[in-house]
Amino acid sequence: MDTKEQAVGEKRVQVHLIDTLVRLGLVKPTGMTVAQFEMMQEELRGKLAYMTELNLQALAEQVGNLAGGKNRDRFPIAAKILKWAADIQAPADDASPLFRAVFGGELGRAAMAEDFGPELLMQLRRNRVWPREFDVRQIRERASDARRRIAKIEEVERRGGSLSNDDQMFRAGRARAAEKCRRIVRLVAEGAQ
Repeated sequence: MDTKEQAVGEKRVQVHLIDTLVRLGLVKPTGMTVAQFEMMQEELRGKLAYMTELNLQALAEQVGNLAGGKNRDRFPIAAKILKWAADIQAPADDASPLFRAVFGGELGRAAMAEDFGPELLMQLRRNRVWPREFDVRQIRERASDARRRIAKIEEVERRGGSLSNDDQMFRAGRARAAEKCRRIVRLVAEGAQ
């Protein structure tokens, strides 16, 4: 997302999420200063700029229904709103600082070198937390299974056999995921220059 798109997206968040919630009567969370509340709103505008108008409206409805405080008239904290937003419309993989950090670090380099990037990407999408050692072992096992399946698919092709739709979709999906991993790695490398 370039600077212009980011600015347009932030305005969309202001109009369709923050302003809507304020009109509903939601106020700053208890214990948060006005300055902290303004910083929270700025954080929401920046991180949710990728969302569509419709999805922001859906998020506003959900936040309004799950408002905090004794009287249910308080903005929930940003962490909750961001989680709900990701459930409604997940950010693009290459926009996530978590994804960039993982693929820009040692784990990402290993994933690309050892061909378990697609499975690592899937794990990050599903859990949105840094993979632990146990998670990495499982990711590697899933990748090993995937590579075996692709080898079988390619063997069937070499022998002139026809592939099932499932096999074709599996191979194409993993190839698309591998390309997304490469794109994230490129973005991280470009950002480091």
